[in-house]
This record gives sequence, C-alpha cells and structure tokens, in this order.
Amino acid sequence: MQDCSCGVAHDDNSDTCPVSLSQPMIQEALPDLSSKSDNKNKSKPNNDRAPEPGQDTGGSSRLIEFPGTGRAKPEWRKQLSQRVREVQERKAREAAEELAAAQEAGLVSCALPSGQLELVPDLEQTVMNPIVSKALERIDRARRVDHFASAGRAAVATAPALETEFEESALPERDDEKMLSSKPKLTVVAPTLAAATIEMNVELPATGAASELTIESSTAESQSRKPVRVISDDDAALSYLENCLSVPALSSDTRHDLPGLSRRFFAGLIDLILIAVMVSPAVAVIYSSGDKWTDARTIEIMSGITAITMFAYLTISIALTGRTLAMRMLSLRTIDLQTGLIPTGGQSIKRAIGFVFSLAFFGLGVGYALIDPDKRTVYDRLSNTIVVRT
Repeated sequence: MQDCSCGVAHDDNSDTCPVSLSQPMIQEALPDLSSKSDNKNKSKPNNDRAPEPGQDTGGSSRLIEFPGTGRAKPEWRKQLSQRVREVQERKAREAAEELAAAQEAGLVSCALPSGQLELVPDLEQTVMNPIVSKALERIDRARRVDHFASAGRAAVATAPALETEFEESALPERDDEKMLSSKPKLTVVAPTLAAATIEMNVELPATGAASELTIESSTAESQSRKPVRVISDDDAALSYLENCLSVPALSSDTRHDLPGLSRRFFAGLIDLILIAVMVSPAVAVIYSSGDKWTDARTIEIMSGITAITMFAYLTISIALTGRTLAMRMLSLRTIDLQTGLIPTGGQSIKRAIGFVFSLAFFGLGVGYALIDPDKRTVYDRLSNTIVVRT
C-alpha cells in the first residue's frame, strides 16, 4: 500500500490510480503543454527571488500580467478548441446522415434545422453586426415571398385552360336546365302575402322573367302601402262632435210632471203664513213696547226681521230636503234642472234671495211664471232650478 499523488492509498499497481491513467491521455492531446510548463517551472525560481537592496529593479516589473481582451489567446487553448469543434462537427454530420436516412425511409417527417446546435463557436471568426444580420434575414424572407408569388401567378395563368374545358363539358347540361326553366316557379315573399302570391304563380303559366318581375313588383307595392283605418258608422270617434257639442233638449219640453200654477200659489201662500207665525214673537214684543206701527223705525225693524226669517227658512229647507213645509203638504219638490237632484247650497241661496226681492217688488218675480213656457219664476231661472210634482 502506498499513497499516490491523488491522496488515496491503493496497491502497488499504478494502473488503478485515476491520476496516473489520465496523464498519458492529456500528454497525447496536448504534446506541447508539458514542454511549456517545464520551461515556466524552470524560470519561476529565478523570478521568485527577492532583489537585493542595491540592485536596480527598474528594468523588470514584479506585477503578474493577465491576458487582456486585445491579446492573442495561447496556442494550447486554440488547439483544444479546434479539436473539440472537430469532434462536435463529426457528431453533427453523423446525426444529419442518420436523420436523412430516416427521412428517406419514411420514419421521420420533420426537417433538419438549418443551423448546428450546441457547437463551440469559432473564436477566430468575427461576430456579425446584429443590424446586418437582420437585414440579411429580411432579404431572405423577401426572396421567399417573391418565390411564392411567382408560383401563384403561374397557377392563375393555367386557370383559363381548365375553365374552357369545364365549359365544354358543361354544354350538355345547359339543355337540361332550359327544360327545367319552362316549369312554373314559386316566388318567396313576406309571410303575410305568401299564400296569394303562390296561388297566382300556380294558376298562370310561366312566360319568362317579365311575368315574375310583374308579380314581385305588385307584391312590393302592396307591402309598401300603409294600413288605413276605416271608421264605421257607429264609431264613437266619428260622432264625437255630435255627442259633445250638441245642445241638449230642455227638460221642460219632455216633462209631464210640472205642477199647476194654482198649486204653486197655494204652496207659496202657506209658506208666507208659516213665516208670519215665525215673525209673530217679534210683533208681540214691538206691540208690548208701545211703539207706533206708522213709525219708520218700526217698519224697518219689522221688514228686516221678516226678510231674514224668510231667507233662512227657504235656504235651509230647500238645501236640506229640496222642499218647504207647504211644498211637502202639496207634494211639490225643487230639483236641479241639469242633474235632477236637490239644489246645492249656492242654488238655495240664490233662490231665497230671488224670492225675497220678488215679494219686495210686489210679486213681479212670482208673476213671471204666468208667461214662462216651463212655469218657472224669476228665482227659478236665477238658481237654474225647477219645481215638479212628486
């Protein structure tokens, strides 16, 4: 057992040491490397000596010089790169030959890439400018496009010959098409008029393109026409003005429940008696006070009390029930001329005021019923009311 230079103990046989086995291989690959290393080792002790104090050191530098980018590479490195490149190129050629053989046999369908992959670049070859490389790629691409365009033009140039051959072969079929065109055709139109158009086309024999154009134009005109609304005789829109603006007939022209003047006269007389009974307490007070009836002040007080009592009695009775006590006894009622209902509060006030002023002017307003065709008094006209039988 002995220690080797690799630091591992092994047998006396030196063939088992990996270091001893690799040295002959390195010497064969690089024969000049060992000689250069020996020369460097010999010159190294001389350089490592320290100079004496009196010795001049200006002629030689003690700094170690490292190879820069501009200096040439060592010869051994160039040889090593060259041999590695040769090995890779040989392997690439062998792979290309195998791929070509496989493609010829039909086993592989893909093509070999244009460039060699994973090869050591040639150090002596200068690097190409990227702008120049891009320009070359564009030129190559343009050449390919021109090639495809020229191929397309060649294909187009051969088209007319094929077309003429096709026309010659299609001549017998045209006679069959003429026979089919003589049959009636059906035109597809809008769904609303489809039935009528189909009936017309079936009944009339097809005479050519002119008949088809005529039928299609008629259907197009019928579609373009806008629908028109037809108003019947009993439509409400037609008789709108007649219904809204016509003057309605007077109720008195058609009424047969108007009372006689005698009944109304007696009803008015009974109402005056009732009003006098209501005013009698005031008369008793004036009489007991000893005032003279011929005095103007006494006449004014009695006239005012009578007018107020009459107004209140007529307004309240007509507004609430449409009749006074005397009218209730004689089966009479006051109603609105338009609605037929009892008068409103405003109509009752107008009727009461008109009745008071009619008596003030010696009954002229009441006497107007003698000449009125509806037997309505002035206060009936003023309040738009009418007296009827119940």
